[in-house]
Amino acid sequence: MFYIFITWLVLILLLIILVQGVQKNSKDRDRGGSVFKRWGGWFIGLFVVGSVPLGYALYTELRGGYIGANIGLGLALFFTWGYCAILLCVALVIWGRYGYKQYRKK
Repeated sequence: MFYIFITWLVLILLLIILVQGVQKNSKDRDRGGSVFKRWGGWFIGLFVVGSVPLGYALYTELRGGYIGANIGLGLALFFTWGYCAILLCVALVIWGRYGYKQYRKK
């Protein structure tokens, strides 16, 4: 159960880093409206996609009292760790783009 909570916290941290990167990149553009209005639905969707397997794994971990291997827990964590790796790569690209823009301004 500890791994589920740690994975969930890593997912939230990665989404916060991603949101901050999108906000930093969007400040240069003057289109009006907040970043959350334009991207909020996507970020909520990304959170749900990552949280549903963890919620199911937590539910089966708390409900099921069997001794054998919990394949559902392993698959949920494997999927979420892969998903976190993809989010990390996207966040690094977004922050790299922001750093490149700042470097070009000087």
